[in-house]
Amino acid sequence: MASAVSLLRAGLLAGFALLGGSAGVAEPVRPCKVADEHLAMTGKLDRAIAHIKSGDVFKILVIGSSSTAGVGATAPEKAYTERFEEELERRLAGVDVDVVARGIGGETAAGADARLERELVAVKPDLVVWQIGTNDAARRVALDGFRETTARGLKRIAKAGIDVALLDPQFVPQDEAVYAPYIAALDQLSAATGVPVAHRFAAMRALAKAGAADMLSRDRLHMNDGGHACVGAFLAEALGRKLAPLPAVAEATKRS
Repeated sequence: MASAVSLLRAGLLAGFALLGGSAGVAEPVRPCKVADEHLAMTGKLDRAIAHIKSGDVFKILVIGSSSTAGVGATAPEKAYTERFEEELERRLAGVDVDVVARGIGGETAAGADARLERELVAVKPDLVVWQIGTNDAARRVALDGFRETTARGLKRIAKAGIDVALLDPQFVPQDEAVYAPYIAALDQLSAATGVPVAHRFAAMRALAKAGAADMLSRDRLHMNDGGHACVGAFLAEALGRKLAPLPAVAEATKRS
């Protein structure tokens, strides 16, 4: 992969027991490398960038389903949202990043849309990451309804004066064709609204085809520890490129 970015540092995965090895025995770490083409996020996050420049705590609400709830991870601290916070804070030197995860297993876009306003009021985030599409595809939710619901949710967030980025589904090899229309719908909404999309599905698929370590748990749907760690770092890198370089961040990096 040209211009690949190493997303997992050995320190982050110290003690990880990767699936495929003996129980409790840590395998040698194989860095998760995602090509630049999968890290690109078109769209704008101007309001989020402005808040980072203010120097206050940068609060991110991650709303979604079982991935965001940490299902598949062997401990809460191994969920992708935890890795995302750690990695993004490292990339945005001098910025205090606080990631608040609000995941409900099995939830569709409609479920998240129904609680968006309540979560926004409770968390008061500077940025929302909406992990979306996995259960809609798995349940074969009508595509038109999925588009309408997602568009409505994006409008709710925009009306609250908050920037949002979408995180599309994890790569599920056995159902790749089922997920494709929902991922395309998210890309179409991104083009129409300017809301960036982090392409988790494409990144995980590329890694799988390149022979990377398996990132799915035994149910072949949820991410395992390696998948959570990789996606957390991938999301931090992709969003970090949108949010930086910034004058405040660059100055903090010089001082560190």
